[in-house]
Amino acid sequence: MSNQDNNDRNWEINVNLSGLQAPTGGTNVEQGYYKARISDMYVRPEKPGRVVIKLTISEGGCSGAVRTTGLNIPKSADDKVRYYWRGLSESVGYTPAELDAGEVNLGIGSFKDRTAHFFYTPKELSSDGYDSIDFLPPSEWASRAASFDGGASMNAGGSLGSAPAAGGNTTSADSVRAKLGL
Repeated sequence: MSNQDNNDRNWEINVNLSGLQAPTGGTNVEQGYYKARISDMYVRPEKPGRVVIKLTISEGGCSGAVRTTGLNIPKSADDKVRYYWRGLSESVGYTPAELDAGEVNLGIGSFKDRTAHFFYTPKELSSDGYDSIDFLPPSEWASRAASFDGGASMNAGGSLGSAPAAGGNTTSADSVRAKLGL
């Protein structure tokens, strides 16, 4: 990506993540567990309170596909968005001990080119009509992915086997609803 755009890649925040538990999702409509390299993070001039996160899937049938999400920048010491920053931080390998040390400084260098672990639900299967990315600590990701019984599965090598192709699903919303008895 060109450095001549207006996006701010020199963002950083001071936030206290100690004592928080990262959100782990909990949706009953599962689509897949993925590992992705955080390929870019920036703040758009028209949305200065939100960091855009670009994830490039690094394994399985979707390798190379890019998914985009974002996190709001905390506005106060008790802003609930801190939980999501904790989730992102844990998903790329920061330990609870590191994050419980008090206020930490996070910026693009804290995340770019690191591997994030997440659970992905495409907008067609989500309740709000948007793609959903739930960041997970690597150990929880591995545990959940190993028992995943849907469109993606873990193979003996530990990487995702079949997964939906970029831009499409291998599982329809009707199929998922039928499996759930809805």
